[in-house]
Amino acid sequence: MEPRAHPAIISIENVTYTYPGTSQPALKDFSLHVEEGEFLLVVGASGAGKSTMLRLVNGLVPHFYGGELSGGVQVAGRDPVEVGPGEMSDTAGMVFQDPEAQFVAEVVEDEMAFAMENAGLPLNVMRRRVEEALHALGIEHLRGRRVNTLSGGEKQRVAIASVLTLQPQVLVLDEPTSQLDPQSAEEVLDALVKLNKDLGLTVILSEHRLERVVQHADRIVYMEQGRPAVIGEPREVLATIPLAPPLVQVGKLMGWTPLPLSIKEARKFARAGPGVRGQGSGV
Repeated sequence: MEPRAHPAIISIENVTYTYPGTSQPALKDFSLHVEEGEFLLVVGASGAGKSTMLRLVNGLVPHFYGGELSGGVQVAGRDPVEVGPGEMSDTAGMVFQDPEAQFVAEVVEDEMAFAMENAGLPLNVMRRRVEEALHALGIEHLRGRRVNTLSGGEKQRVAIASVLTLQPQVLVLDEPTSQLDPQSAEEVLDALVKLNKDLGLTVILSEHRLERVVQHADRIVYMEQGRPAVIGEPREVLATIPLAPPLVQVGKLMGWTPLPLSIKEARKFARAGPGVRGQGSGV
């Protein structure tokens, strides 16, 4: 494997975490290093510990939820377990499933300015960052809209833009498309890919719509309750886990190698007809 070009921006070392009132840890001896500028896709069934791991990055675990934690966490040189989510908001921005749960203002532009006002940023800085975030998400036309008039996809993009105004180095998203229709989900995922590629923003995304995003991921973390996480490049992880988008499942059944992650990659196998396994298969 080629040596990685960027330093780790997130280091999670041997973390074990147990929620209050439970006997089984949600994370057990979990370790992960995330590179600066990486697009990391987190997958697994409900209860596997995905949300817990994401909340660890910005300090919600354990500060908001309590419980017992051992091990070490560093995010851009800061310890979220030590400083808490308030201090981490300009380092690791968090976006949840339900954007309305994060909104505090009635108008989009006011919502985007809220966190910066709390941080005491100068007005000229706030205006510039609002413009930059609106542009980055392609939602300049929404600036004067009332939040309650937006579609689900528009609300989620506003939530992401609001987090970006604090200019975090890491963007963490916990199933942001789970409540969206397919078109809105695609718009949100496309926006995240653009932020990662154009701005170099480190993105950690928990997502169940794998077919829309897996081809853009640098690595996948597959989490399963009671088992060690499987971490690696998308093709190598998808080849070994039960969870995969339909196209990849077809590729595994047909023996296509390398596994196609997109329709474009699958076309060469389809054109060649049945029995073609691809390069390196020995056929």
